Amino acid sequence: MKSCKIVKWVGCRSWVWPTAPNFTSIIMYHTVADYEHLKEIYALASKRYRPARIRTLLIGEAPPCATDRFFYFEDVKKQDSLFLEIMGVLYPEEKKRYLSKGRPTEGKADLLQMFAEDGFWLIDVYEVPGDFSKELEQQLVPNLLKRLSRYIDKQTPILLIKANVFDMCYAPLTEAGYTVSEERIPFPGSGQQGVFREKFKRALGDAMK
Repeated sequence: MKSCKIVKWVGCRSWVWPTAPNFTSIIMYHTVADYEHLKEIYALASKRYRPARIRTLLIGEAPPCATDRFFYFEDVKKQDSLFLEIMGVLYPEEKKRYLSKGRPTEGKADLLQMFAEDGFWLIDVYEVPGDFSKELEQQLVPNLLKRLSRYIDKQTPILLIKANVFDMCYAPLTEAGYTVSEERIPFPGSGQQGVFREKFKRALGDAMK
């Protein structure tokens, strides 16, 4: 994982909890206790949109290094490429309206609600941005398998997003009996957006069979 650029680093010993539903006003201090607090913020944001029954699970690498952006943060005015590309495949007209209105908070919340109602959920191998993670690399897959056992059964389709996530997770997840797409889907950045759309659509089609 590439080194993260910390965009909201301040020298204080306390966190400022963001007021729901806006989870983006995070103030950080790099201690073990604060790492757990940061992990909880991301978990709470994700939990708001966890389906009652997960029909398709997407697994990415990590929350963005910029801590004002995350797939499940509702107030994100720039970048947010993974969210936008996924919504563009699943809900193209709704995504266009969201962008045309200037990315309103309620617009992203509506898209996330549709995503959840259709049974989709996204988690990351790293539960916090990589530079904040306290997990050793050899712990990542075992910890991921523990989380999967809590949320899905072995028949739930899993789509792995980003080449290194596929390389890290495909073999151990299939060996554990999970239903993992064979599509090696790239992250939709650095000119890979078209390839992402093609492979993501194909993986979704296979998952719906």
